Amino acid sequence: MSETPTAAPRLKGGAKLAVDMGPLLVFMVAYFFGGRLVSLAGGLSGNEWCLREGAEMYLAVAGFMPAFAAAFAYSVWKEKRVAPMLMVSAVIIGVLGTLTLVLHNKTFFYMKPTVVYLLFAVLLYGGMRSGRNFLRTLFDGALHLPEPVWRTLTIRYSLFFVVLAVLNEIAWRWLTRDCPAVAAPVTGADGAFNWLLSECGGADIAKCAGEAAWVQIKVFGFTLASLVFTGLQAPLIAKHMQEDDKGEKDET
Repeated sequence: MSETPTAAPRLKGGAKLAVDMGPLLVFMVAYFFGGRLVSLAGGLSGNEWCLREGAEMYLAVAGFMPAFAAAFAYSVWKEKRVAPMLMVSAVIIGVLGTLTLVLHNKTFFYMKPTVVYLLFAVLLYGGMRSGRNFLRTLFDGALHLPEPVWRTLTIRYSLFFVVLAVLNEIAWRWLTRDCPAVAAPVTGADGAFNWLLSECGGADIAKCAGEAAWVQIKVFGFTLASLVFTGLQAPLIAKHMQEDDKGEKDET
């Protein structure tokens, strides 16, 4: 008698929430409270450190990347698999985040959501055209739907990700149009870190309010839009799940 294969473990509850939201929380804290954290770290080490105005994004990216790497590694270790869309996010975050910090240019990270959403759209639609439904994999067996419904949902999600990519391009280009994207050296700053740190109380560039608005749109706006869009698919899913359940009962 053959044994039923054991399903791979899946993250649930607090562990899943920590993996999904933990890196974003680190990003938000580093961005909006980075100046205080840098000053505190400097005081604890016996130094006078001040975060350069306008360098909040660099500190946030520097905190976000290791936090995402830790969440990614924990997810793979616990679930014994690498989801395609998670791998896409990991590669893009690694490449664009590194370019942002190495070249001291925020444009790469401003464009990160655009690239991620476009590749999600290509992955979903391309997978469907090649006979692989990555959206079904994403839902992890929670939904049992006819194949035509999966195709409809895949097309909808692909178009939705394209719309998010376009909206991100409009948002960051408009909101940060007056913000310097590249960090220029500051006279008297602390050596190789003059793009991140500055003299405390010294003259510095002005903080860009538009960038903070884009950060909030990126974290909260796009997340809310995704939840609303998913909720709008509920009638289609509920209708065909009922039909699917009815068909299974009839066959029985």
